[in-house]
Amino acid sequence: METKKIGTNKAEAVKANEHNVIEVMKPFVTFGVKALGLLATTLVHIVKNIPKPDSHKPASKNDRIIKI
Repeated sequence: METKKIGTNKAEAVKANEHNVIEVMKPFVTFGVKALGLLATTLVHIVKNIPKPDSHKPASKNDRIIKI
C-alpha cells in the first residue's frame, strides 16, 4: 500500500508497511503444520484401536445343553 505525503514539494509515494512475505506467513504455516500433525496422530490412534476381524472368535459349539 502506497501513501503520498501532502504538504511537501515532492509528492513521492512512500510504502506504509514493508513486510516480508515469509515473516507474515510464518505463524500460519507453523499452525498448519502442527494442526496436520495432530490430525495425523489422531487418525493413527483411531485406526490402531479398531478391532481386527481375526481377533473376534465365535462361541464354541461344545457349549450346547441337551435336554433328555
